[in-house]
This record gives sequence, structure tokens and C-alpha cells, in this order.
Amino acid sequence: MKTLQENLRRRIAELLSGAYDLSGIEAEFTVPAERRFGDLSTTLAFALARKTRSKPFALANDIAARLQGQLPEAEEVRVAGGGFLNFFLRRDLFFRARLEAQARPLPPPARGEKVIVEHTSINPNKSAHIGHLRNSCLGDTLARCCRFLGYEVEVQNYIDDTGIQVADVVWGLLRHRRLDLEAIRRIPDLAAYLWELYAEVNRLFAGDEELAAQRREVHKRIEEKAEPEYGVCLHVAEQVLLDHVRTMEKLGIQYDLMARESDVIALDFFKAAAAELTGRGVMFPSADPDKRGCLVIHYEREKIEKIIVRSNGTITYVGKDIAYNLWKFDLLGRDFFYRPFHAYAGGHPIAMTASAPAPAAPGARFGRGRRVYNVIDVRQSYLQNLISQVLAQLGHPGAAAGFVHFSYEMVALTPACVRDMGLELEPGEEAKPYIEVSGRKGRAVKADDLIAMLEEKSHREVRRRNPELPEAEARKLSRRIAVAALRYFMIKFNLNTVIAFDFQEALNFEGDSGPYLQYAAVRLNSILRKAAAADIEAARGAASLAPLDGAERDAYWELALHLSLLETQAEYALAHHDISSLAAYAYLLCQKFNHYYHLFPVLAEPDPGRRALRLALVLLFKGRIETLLALLGIEIPERM
Repeated sequence: MKTLQENLRRRIAELLSGAYDLSGIEAEFTVPAERRFGDLSTTLAFALARKTRSKPFALANDIAARLQGQLPEAEEVRVAGGGFLNFFLRRDLFFRARLEAQARPLPPPARGEKVIVEHTSINPNKSAHIGHLRNSCLGDTLARCCRFLGYEVEVQNYIDDTGIQVADVVWGLLRHRRLDLEAIRRIPDLAAYLWELYAEVNRLFAGDEELAAQRREVHKRIEEKAEPEYGVCLHVAEQVLLDHVRTMEKLGIQYDLMARESDVIALDFFKAAAAELTGRGVMFPSADPDKRGCLVIHYEREKIEKIIVRSNGTITYVGKDIAYNLWKFDLLGRDFFYRPFHAYAGGHPIAMTASAPAPAAPGARFGRGRRVYNVIDVRQSYLQNLISQVLAQLGHPGAAAGFVHFSYEMVALTPACVRDMGLELEPGEEAKPYIEVSGRKGRAVKADDLIAMLEEKSHREVRRRNPELPEAEARKLSRRIAVAALRYFMIKFNLNTVIAFDFQEALNFEGDSGPYLQYAAVRLNSILRKAAAADIEAARGAASLAPLDGAERDAYWELALHLSLLETQAEYALAHHDISSLAAYAYLLCQKFNHYYHLFPVLAEPDPGRRALRLALVLLFKGRIETLLALLGIEIPERM
């Protein structure tokens, strides 16, 4: 469909060039909700009317007359409403092209543009919790879409390994639990141990200024690389990060580079950034008496001064983030050193930044992106807006335009999910639509515990449906269903929506869920296996839709048309920061397929021509849904 639209757009421009000035105007297409309004529609006449101060309806009629019979792909062009141009495609021609493309699939053309996707970026001070999973699932799906569309993609995970949250647990280990580094190294599951400790120390800090002062002292000693705090900090951060990587690996989520804040500091990235910031007058001493001695940047959107360098000379996290993002665009004039960090089961390596040359350094070149997606929740919008502002002020308009904050709202739990996870509901919470989680307050669900619970609930359903299945296979199937349920749930909602996780909704085999998508794919694979066993062949390249009657032909065309939209749907999701639209598209396709198959069975059809066409549609659906579910990170099992 993307190629067809491009051909139509080019041909329309050629046919109208002698009559109209189309500079700055292109035919942008959508698929009407109802087929009586055509297979494609464009508002070209409205755009041209604004430019020429003409009436859209009159322009549309003239354009339609000029295009009629001149477009090989379109059987007819009609005008509707106040000036919509609706195109009715030549169905047999379109269908044959789809069959040929299915027989000879080609990879998308390389865009020649590197995209950096930063996601997850959890403070390395305890196990990951449920709220972090939305970030990771969105970021991974975004990266998969970029690769599918032909971009070179690098996935980064920024590690705030010297921040105040890490200082909290370092204080807890050294001064509260009174452990030394060797004792800390012997803690078997450090991330889970710190889960409890983090909540405990934050209860102690509340209202106790003396302990809060001790925490600030520990944080300062970490920044100064003083021992034992610095050594404990590095050990904690690395071990917890490995735990995070293994958690995300269960969901099929992988990274290319771990970028550490400690290396941003050690390599004086901010010093390089500060020289340009001050040289261009972007950063300057504050005139505010309350900020005496601080260097600030004026945040234009909110008309406030944001402190970048404190009066004691320490750099705020905003300053470090500015320097890091300048590096991503290769605008800093310096680079990290690198070392190997971890290798996935399939062999894909993760590199980690380093502050000095390391043995066995990775050969890959990192950074140097043309576009940067930062997947960070909506609470960080002001910081992301400030970075974009600074890029423009420093004279980098291309980088400012290519800097994208991919924001989203938080994850909560339904009251039923709170009970399922063994947490207590406070008075009055039973009636609330969702319950907020907080790792600091000790009221959250570990990501690993959530995944395990999903697997167990999936396992019970698998056992109910397949009592004869060997246990090892049942467990494997349960894991795939659990991952599909979780990943789909985390991306199917609008990014501006607070989502309340619910086990029953996520694992629903009949509704808008990951398992429902898997079930549709499993059903079509079963049809194809039975067809192969019976030597039933699908219609091939020269096929026509003529053997189908009116009702089936319309249903068949509707599904075939929507199957062709995968590339345009992926581009829409990327352009509009709307990953949920891709999930909705997958659900729509599976609904249409299940509806069609219910009305028009494949193998039971006695007429060979209709049966061959139905099987061809199954094959088309298989190719598209496999690609689409791979973009969503959902594996297709052998059975359900």
C-alpha cells in the first residue's frame, strides 16, 4: 500500500502540474471507514483551495475529471462531501500485486539514517517494578518499528549510577546495616534485597534531618569517588543493572549500550557542554538572590530559571542530561570509552561506557544519531523540552527537530490486582479505579513477580485447555502467553492514559489482548497445516476475485485491503508517537480474519476456485500477522 500511495501521489502531481501550482502540497491518503467512500481518500482539494482561495468542491470535481481513467491503479475517482477525492482501486490488480509481494518479500529500503532509542533507564538501586515495564515495552516496540521501516537503530539504557536513589541504598548498606563491600558481595539476590532496604531507609529519612544530612554526605562522597561509598555504589549499580537486563530479557527486550552517568561525569562531558553553553549566553549566572552563585538556563516555556550548576559547583542532573544528549547527536566533540557488559543467549552483545580504555573494547560505533527518541514518562516533560530548547539555542536546528520526547503516563493496579499480588488495600481503595504504586513507599509489584504470576495464571488456563500436553511444553506455552499478555497490555492504551493493570483483562483469550492475537495466528497455522496435508493449494499470482460472490467478495477485499496497511500503520505510529494505534491495528486484523473465517470456512469449501482464493487470503494474513506480532514482541505458539 505504501508503494501504491507513492505511485498515486507522483502520478497525480504529474497530471495536475499544468493546471495547478502544487508546490508545498501533496496528496495524503487515508482509508475511509466505509468502502462506499472508496478504498483511499485524500483532502488534496481542500489544501489546494486554501492556497488558491477557491471552493474545494469545485476544485475536487475538476481534479477528478482530470484523473479519471489516467491512473492505472484506480478504477474510478469520485467526489464526496465538500471536496473529498475518493479512489476506488482495481481490485484484481491490487490483489495480484499482494500475492506477488508475498511470494517475493523484499526488505524495506535502508533509510540511511541512524535512530537512537533510549528507554528503561531505571535507577539501579533495586529490582524493576511494574511501572517500569510500560517504558520498556513502549521503547522496545518503537525500536522494532524503526528497524522494520529501514532505519539503523541503536538502543540505549541510561544508568543514573551516582544519583541520590543509589545513595539511599549505599547509606542503608554501609551505615544502617553496617555491612562492608565483601559482605555486600555475598548477598545472593542483591536487587531483591535492596527492594526492601530502599523502602525501609526512606521511612527512616522521613522527618529526620540528621539522617537526611548523612544521605547527602554519602551522595557527595560518591560523586567525589571516596571509598568505601564509591566502590559500593559501583558494585550495587552493576549487579542491579544485570538483574534489570535479565528481567527485560524475559520479555524479549534487548539493549545495545548501557550509558553510565558516572562516565559522563568522569570524562568531563559537561565541561565541554558548559563551554558552548556559556559562550553562546545560554547558561549564565543567576541574578536571583535565592540562586546566588548558581549557573542557570532560562526555560522559555515556563519563564523560569533552571539551575544547571549549584553554588557549590556540583552539576544537577539536568546539566548531565544536556551533555549526554549533545553526545547522542555527535555535537560534544568527545566520546566515551567502552567495555563489554553482557551477552544475550542469542549472542547479541551489550556494551557499557567506560571512563578509561578497556580490554576487549567493542568495535561498534555508538551515538552519532540523526534522530533521538527518549522514552521517559510525562513527569519529565519540562526537562525534555528544555533539552530541545538548548539544542536550538546552540545552533543545531536539525538536532532540535530530531529530538523526540516519547512520553507516557504511569502504570497503576486495579484493586483486584492489588489483592492478587498479596498487597493490602487501605480503607476506601476498593472503590477506586486504580491504585498508584511507589517503590519508595514500598507499595509496588516487582516486575519479576508480576511475570511469574502471569505465567502461573497462563499455566492454569493451558492445563485446562490441553490436559494431555507434556509439562515442559505447557510451561513454555505459558511463558509465551504471559509475555504476549503483558507486552500487549502495556502498549494498547493511549500514551496519555494512566493504565491500571488487571490480570483478567490482560489474559482474556476472547477480547482485546495479546493471547487473542496469538489465538488467531495459531488458528490460521492450523488451517495451513491441514491444507498441506490434504494437498490443497492456494491461488497464485494470476488469481482473480471473480469466483467470489458479492458478500464474500466485499469481506475478502476488506481484509486484503487492511492487510496491506502494515507499513503505513508503522509509519503513522512513529510519526504520531502512537504505539497504541499499532496494537489497535493488530486487534482489528484478527477480528476481521476471525469474522471472515466464521462466515467462509476454507477447507470445507467444495468449490476449488473459492477454496484456493480463501487459502491465498490465509497465506496473506499469515505473512502480515507474523511481521506485525514480531513488531509487538509477541511470539506465535504452536497451539493455545
